[in-house]
Amino acid sequence: MHPPNLWHLQVFLDVIERGSVTRAAAALGLTQPAASQALKGLGEHYGADLTARRGDRIAATAEGEMLRSRGSVAIGLLTEGLKEAAGLKANPEQVLRAMSARRLETLVSIVRHGGFSGAARAEGYAAPTVHRAAKDLEKALKVTLFERTSHGVRPTKQAELLALKAGLAFSELRQAAAEIAGAKGHEAGGTVIGAMPLARAHLVPAAVAAFSATHEDHKVSIIDGAYEDLLIALRRGEADLLVGALRENPALKDVVEQSLFDDSLSIVMRAGHPAAEEILDGMLLMSFPWIAPRATSPLRVHFDAMFRALNAPPPEDVIECNSLSAARVILMNSDRLMLLSDEQIRYEKAAKMLISRPHPVSKVVRTIGLTMRRNWRPTEAQAALLAEIKRKAQETVG
Repeated sequence: MHPPNLWHLQVFLDVIERGSVTRAAAALGLTQPAASQALKGLGEHYGADLTARRGDRIAATAEGEMLRSRGSVAIGLLTEGLKEAAGLKANPEQVLRAMSARRLETLVSIVRHGGFSGAARAEGYAAPTVHRAAKDLEKALKVTLFERTSHGVRPTKQAELLALKAGLAFSELRQAAAEIAGAKGHEAGGTVIGAMPLARAHLVPAAVAAFSATHEDHKVSIIDGAYEDLLIALRRGEADLLVGALRENPALKDVVEQSLFDDSLSIVMRAGHPAAEEILDGMLLMSFPWIAPRATSPLRVHFDAMFRALNAPPPEDVIECNSLSAARVILMNSDRLMLLSDEQIRYEKAAKMLISRPHPVSKVVRTIGLTMRRNWRPTEAQAALLAEIKRKAQETVG
């Protein structure tokens, strides 16, 4: 569902706050019929009665309270974005009155996809349509949102700031729509999970399969990629949570991490490998070719530390690979070794295609967990999905 008319949402919030259509209309510079029409349009957008009279006041219904709670956060985020992007001296409420959600959605898409052509392809629009929406937004804000460089037209820092807040605001409004649909008995909404290598191997697919068996109408999307890209998606509101190795980055004030279990690392090799029965000392390990994690991966820290602890130089014949599917094929078709989690090769071990040996230095673990936006409030269905992920994680260590 697309976001509602943002001005209609602002009118609704004012009516609930003041308890009166008349008082809200006067405060916003509207006629009472115009304010009433805004409330009607918003109710039609969500297919629900959002207000009801309680004595001498207009109050939110149960569905209206869901929208008030999420909508006030969304408007707050948009107001912050407008101030940050343009240093607006005008009243942000009046700017919202002249601004369409569609223009802001276009801005979010342009920033997400790196330009006008990428946004046009992603949204299925003609390029002139995207250009026009972008120019209309610049005109409404009276600020430059796009600049021409030697590589073409790119969003300015102000555009990126506004797109970040708009993306988070739209995420809140999607949550509101899902909760309202659920209250009417029609479960809707969705969850986007950023799954890192270990989580993709079993944990997330198993949890999603179990959850979907009882929540058929809740759309779950699993995305993968480098941690840095997944983190950007999370912070923009494009992903709802990440599952995988925790980074514990205290500089990120807008995300929070939650531990699920500690994952032990092993030396992984093909069945029948020459080192399968040998003592894994430094001399032996450096004599074989390896698959190593990328330099930016937390697993690379453990890889380098292992050879230091064994007083052995790191192997020279190394393939850097963070793709588990590719690494499995290489391992099964060569004598290469890899420092990896048993959990990531559970199916290959069961099929006797790969084997693992204990870490040669000591038991080495990394923490696997959830990474979420600090202020993220899951819907009832999303909370059930989180509970299923946690349950499957306990099965992993149980």
